Amino acid sequence: MAEESKSGNKTFKCSDMGHKDCSWEVSGRSEDELMPQIERHGRERHGMNSLDEDSRRRVRDNIRDRAA
Repeated sequence: MAEESKSGNKTFKCSDMGHKDCSWEVSGRSEDELMPQIERHGRERHGMNSLDEDSRRRVRDNIRDRAA
């Protein structure tokens, strides 16, 4: 299971995945909480019907601890 940050907040920016013109960002308590929202955004805004394991790994690598 994903380890939560000490502050309890994680953040993900779509632009970190290469979509430089996309300002969408999401925050939550854990990677597991963020993944469904990230996948939905990918489907709705970028036409990504599903994420393969490599894409999921890249997304997880780009989830950051939110600054206090």
